[in-house]
Amino acid sequence: MNKDNPYIKNIPGVCTVCGKIAYFDQYGNGICKNCGWEMERDEEQMGKMQGISYPMLVPVWRAREQYKQGKPFKATFEDFINGLYFYSEMEFKHKGTIYIVFFKNRKIIFCCEAFQQEYEGREDFKDKANIDGKLLKDIWDTEIDDPGYLFD
Repeated sequence: MNKDNPYIKNIPGVCTVCGKIAYFDQYGNGICKNCGWEMERDEEQMGKMQGISYPMLVPVWRAREQYKQGKPFKATFEDFINGLYFYSEMEFKHKGTIYIVFFKNRKIIFCCEAFQQEYEGREDFKDKANIDGKLLKDIWDTEIDDPGYLFD
């Protein structure tokens, strides 16, 4: 039993990313203390169907590559867009500002406190979404932090 929560069982298993021993709850969810990967029972299937994982957003196969390269787990721009189409609302940070992306009236809305942009769909968003004229797809790897689904 988990001493912090007596209702959660610590069932030993193997982390799907690093292969080290990890502990799972009775539902098959867990966090690897070795690499930090948060596992979900159906993550392999979700990755194949949706191109993402829950709750990490990065698909398991990409997480394995990032782990082997010693990189932190971070969703690519394509992972982020796949997450948008799964969760319907996403967020990320750029230079301390939080940006939100969501669907409204069949359009993709990209906004922060300073602006709002609208896009017709996936390709339009991929090709045109920008911050101060810099395309998201061009600055994603170097300037974007904490991409994920919207918590609140």
